[in-house]
Amino acid sequence: MLTRYRLAGAGPALAAILLIAVALRLWGINFGLPYLYHPDEPGYVAIAQNMVKTGDLNPHFFNYPTLFFYLNSLAYLPFYAVGRVLGVFQTPADIPSPILLVGGVGMTPLAATFWLGRLLTLAFGTGAVMLVYLVGRQLFRSRRVGLLAALLLAISPTNVTHSRYITPDTFVVFFAVFSLWAAVRVYQRGRTRDYVLAGVMAGLTAATKYNGALILICIVATHFLRAGWRGWRDRRLYLAIAASALAFTFATPFAIFDPAKFMADLSLEARHYATGHAGGEGNAALWYVTYLWQAEGLTALFALAALARGLWMRTKPVIVVAAFPVAYFVFISNFMVRNDRTLVPLTPFLFLLAALFLVHAWDWLYRREPGPDIALPGTRPPWARGVAGLLLALTLLIPLTGTIQGANRLTTVDSRETARVWIAQNLPPGARVVLESYAPYVDPQRFTVLGVYRLILYPPAWYINEKFDYLVFSEGMFKRFYLEPEKYAAQIAEYEALFQAFEPIKIFTDGGYEVRIYRIMAH
Repeated sequence: MLTRYRLAGAGPALAAILLIAVALRLWGINFGLPYLYHPDEPGYVAIAQNMVKTGDLNPHFFNYPTLFFYLNSLAYLPFYAVGRVLGVFQTPADIPSPILLVGGVGMTPLAATFWLGRLLTLAFGTGAVMLVYLVGRQLFRSRRVGLLAALLLAISPTNVTHSRYITPDTFVVFFAVFSLWAAVRVYQRGRTRDYVLAGVMAGLTAATKYNGALILICIVATHFLRAGWRGWRDRRLYLAIAASALAFTFATPFAIFDPAKFMADLSLEARHYATGHAGGEGNAALWYVTYLWQAEGLTALFALAALARGLWMRTKPVIVVAAFPVAYFVFISNFMVRNDRTLVPLTPFLFLLAALFLVHAWDWLYRREPGPDIALPGTRPPWARGVAGLLLALTLLIPLTGTIQGANRLTTVDSRETARVWIAQNLPPGARVVLESYAPYVDPQRFTVLGVYRLILYPPAWYINEKFDYLVFSEGMFKRFYLEPEKYAAQIAEYEALFQAFEPIKIFTDGGYEVRIYRIMAH
């Protein structure tokens, strides 16, 4: 279906953009392996593997819907088939599960299982780049808008980062943009099958992450932009909504078959976002605006300018693109918890708006009619070309720099690795070690290891009474409190009590990441 849209004149440029997208996402995709530094990946991999090993399609986990898990479990079918042919596996049970000590501290006996999931995420991330091009080309009738929006998505530090993780975030981007593409078909053609396709894609978006259900706003907006207010009487709108509900149920069937667990996990996730997460809570709207400016640079500003211009001129294609990100931003800004992965679904929509603004600005500075891809003779002064080039260069340079810096951080050896090696070589075998989230991996076959969410869950006397020998502190946990001392004064005081009670024997700061190892003297 997608291939029906001609790529003539854009083929080489689009191929280059897709190649850039793949290259940037491959850079650092093997980070950490065989050690697991992402707090969520091991659990998600275990869920997908369990489906393959047991045949039980109930994930028994509904903090997220299940399409993401089903897609990952499907990827294990050819993986297992190849492994069986090569003699690596005899049954699905032979696929080794990840070892998780505590969040952000794990190890995989077979790195290929994580390559599998990360490459699947990469494929969906690259697919989203292609879809953004198609939306820009189709909705704004301009290859340049489509190509520039695709390039912005290809180099976006937020999207590149999450295209390396085995998490649902890049999948929801893919399905959200696919939903937008289908909604554009509703706006431009309005056939019944367009409504059904748009509804199905919206349902799959919601089946990837619950907040993706807001993409239905795109369908409603395009419907009324096409039909006017009399559209309330058009049954196809309700057909699209019904198709969305059916697609969600098909991709998350145990919402029906295991409703108690589904509602319990959904409520838990909602409470989590409503009540807070240490180090990632409060002032959500301001945090998101600041993050967009720092990560995406001028892109966010240009998207806002395009939105304002489009609303002022009542430009329907702009309203089509803007409906979801505006509603989504208002929605997520009302939660206590804020993070980049929650923001990522709206970024492709911003890139489309920013690309539209830049193309219009370029046309104006070059005295070209907005829209066509054929230049007219220029009448602006020579410096106008320099301004246009500078705008474009800055727009691309800021996110590309952030993406490169992020890849460098992933590929730089830091204290989690150097501390892991030091612990293995210097602590006595059998030592009783307690570590908190995001700490170095400590071999549980060589040491007695207890992982706790954070070490301040217990006072110094508890560690002494339980006869532990060492505590391993990690910047990923304790430093989040020190970055906001007024908000987390109580937690800082508890950490300071631990630091003062025990003897520091080694502090690592390699790669800009701090790990502290303390010895418990009194037993």
